[in-house]
Amino acid sequence: MNKSIHIIGTGLAGLSCAINLQKKNRKITLYEASSLCGGRCRSYKEKDFNCLLDNGNHLIIKAYKNTFNYLNKIKANKELLSNKKTFYPFVDIKKTEEWSVKPYSFILPWWLLINSHRPAKISFMDFIKSFKILFAKKNETVSQLLEKKSLIYKRFWKPFTIAVLNTHPDEASARLLTKVIIKTLFLKNDPLKPFVAKKSLSDSLINPAIKKILNEGGQIKCNKRLKKIIFENNFADEMIFNNEKVRIAKDEFVVLAVTPNVASKILPNLKVPKKTNCILNIHFKLNKKHKKIKLPENSFFVGVINGTVDWIFKKKNILSITISAANYLNKFDNNKISEIVWSDVKKTFNLGNIEKPKYKIIREKMATFVQSPKEIYKKPKMHTKYKNICLAGDWIDTGLPATIEGAITSGYNVANYINKI
Repeated sequence: MNKSIHIIGTGLAGLSCAINLQKKNRKITLYEASSLCGGRCRSYKEKDFNCLLDNGNHLIIKAYKNTFNYLNKIKANKELLSNKKTFYPFVDIKKTEEWSVKPYSFILPWWLLINSHRPAKISFMDFIKSFKILFAKKNETVSQLLEKKSLIYKRFWKPFTIAVLNTHPDEASARLLTKVIIKTLFLKNDPLKPFVAKKSLSDSLINPAIKKILNEGGQIKCNKRLKKIIFENNFADEMIFNNEKVRIAKDEFVVLAVTPNVASKILPNLKVPKKTNCILNIHFKLNKKHKKIKLPENSFFVGVINGTVDWIFKKKNILSITISAANYLNKFDNNKISEIVWSDVKKTFNLGNIEKPKYKIIREKMATFVQSPKEIYKKPKMHTKYKNICLAGDWIDTGLPATIEGAITSGYNVANYINKI
């Protein structure tokens, strides 16, 4: 199929779809509702900080096969940063304890056998008892299968669940988490090695893709918000944007790489996950007074236990904090949130009463859908009842959670389908 393909949305799902579709005689056009590409993986110039800020913080692990394939195709595999050794440092700010989880695996998760590789005061038998989660039933949540008062729940399963699914264990699907466990714990070659963008999300994941798409003859049209699609005999016949109409031939394809709420408005009767979770990110610009802030073993991040904060990242003089499943914070104003978060930061790094620096808060109120047993079974397939429309996004049924890998995989799946026609 060498006819035109129209991709709505320039997040990772749309970009990965375009990257895998490009070939001779094929016209690919991407449409973006805003002025910035990248979706939740975008960066922007923050005037108050006089630097580039990422919309949020995203960890990429080595097990993300399609993500690294994408990076190789856009020649950006060197735009990620990682520690020399695989470790996840943590601080329990209530009990003032520190430790590092060192999940180096080769086919089997042998690291579980080594005391210094596990969370502090967690035994190998604690993990063995927890692995009943591998046999989770369809409607069971993580907290239904694990003892919430146990130390392994507080120091491993709760932060792991929230980080992977952006959903509290009380709601999170145990079966979906199990799929992640199997894909990461039982693979060779250090699957849980963490990476982050070296400079910015845009420099690592977005701009190189845009450059490749444009260099190979593709088009990207920003400020093009799709309002409606006109259908005829189960085919997309015309797309109506805020300032343009585009006719669609029956041998052309439309890929909706948009959020579930947008897709459900465009496609009549499309069932999608509705309930969403917020991710809150707060960036602090550090000054000379904050010299005490040093992350364990020169890591680029640290996890926080028994606090409001989940993860703290440091890039030069910017301290970036991520709080997942953060709906409960929406009732507070920015100043209150900054005080709560800075209190956790001071405890994490033993800063005493040092004053709060300049900050910037970014709330993604609909960052992901709630990945509960009820909601994940609302995830649609990539095919629709319309013969020339496919869906892409981290909310599509790929067998993966709503992560970078889920988004990129969904784009690849659509591209592979179209390439075979």
